[in-house]
Amino acid sequence: MEQKKAKKIDHEEYKEIYGAALCISSFKHLILSPESARNLQASLQATIDIPRVPSLNGLIGRCSQPFEKQLTETDVNSKQCRLSINKVDVENAVMPLLKEEEDVEKGIRVKVYDANGKEYPMTFKLWAHKLHVLKEGWIEFCTDHAFLAHQDFLKLWVFRNLHTQDLCFFITSRRLQEFQPIKKRRLNA
Repeated sequence: MEQKKAKKIDHEEYKEIYGAALCISSFKHLILSPESARNLQASLQATIDIPRVPSLNGLIGRCSQPFEKQLTETDVNSKQCRLSINKVDVENAVMPLLKEEEDVEKGIRVKVYDANGKEYPMTFKLWAHKLHVLKEGWIEFCTDHAFLAHQDFLKLWVFRNLHTQDLCFFITSRRLQEFQPIKKRRLNA
């Protein structure tokens, strides 16, 4: 019974969101107040698969679609101290959210949140001119979650903090009984 009620509420919420979006799209040259713009952006984000964490409510602005990564030996190695991120995932999820003045080669200070909403300060950068990584706070994040190479799979979202406009990451994980790397299949598009 409760599930039917939840679906009905979701359907009604979506009707309201789409109705508002349609109405607003008709006002091409309307100038919104900063508060109205934030509210509109938050409403539109409801159509994207965004993380549902109570402590992040009201913080998530522009948000990427999530992507997954299987952890490697170097990702969990305490001497490496970094999480490498696939170039294609960076191009699809991170680059569209970067500001013009942000330089990945110099590094961008970011906040990374786990599934409980705990915040970890890190730096996102292009390492050795070829590899995009999260550094500096990664090893603490990795240790806190007792990650294992090849068995842990991360799901990452990239978003802008609605209030500060800082670049942020949200990471969840799941563990499989895999002991070998799983190769990603490339889609011919």
